[in-house]
Amino acid sequence: MSFWSTSSGTNLAAQTREEAQKYDPPTNDIELIPAGSVVRAFIKEAKWKDTPNGEWYVELRWDVVKPESVANRVVFQKLWVKSYDPNAKKPDEKRDKAKHLLIKIDAIAGGKLAAKGTEPTDDDLAIALQDKLMVIVLQVWEMKGSNGELMSGNWVQNVLPCEGTELIVKDAKPPKPTNSAAGDLDDDIPF
Repeated sequence: MSFWSTSSGTNLAAQTREEAQKYDPPTNDIELIPAGSVVRAFIKEAKWKDTPNGEWYVELRWDVVKPESVANRVVFQKLWVKSYDPNAKKPDEKRDKAKHLLIKIDAIAGGKLAAKGTEPTDDDLAIALQDKLMVIVLQVWEMKGSNGELMSGNWVQNVLPCEGTELIVKDAKPPKPTNSAAGDLDDDIPF
């Protein structure tokens, strides 16, 4: 089997350029988890990320496990704990909120980052946070993309310990219309 063979045995390299250009990838339109939902999830990945402009933030990948109706969904979270979010109207306030949330996540996960007391490395983040089961409260963000198309996704509003927290998936509501510019909406996402 060659590199260009698919699982069904088709040799993609044998296609004409025109045939190859006609390929239309399937869309993975997954419905958002409704705003205000409270779900159980764990951090699959925790690491530092940088932007092309040299800003640094912690990126968390949450994998949802319960309730069953939203299991296997993924929510990415940016915590601007080091650099200022370039889109924030109140960058100090946004960074402080992100630091508060990161230390809360760490406390729920066992407190290893706080015990270290210094800026965590990728290894520190992974060891302290990954695979720790927690409850996350989700909201929905919306903004216009560069092509004018409305984009949306989930963001993590709060993190709670699993014990004693009821899981809720809110009824989906149609998105509210917005006339705000994309930059105005970024401050509505506090982390």
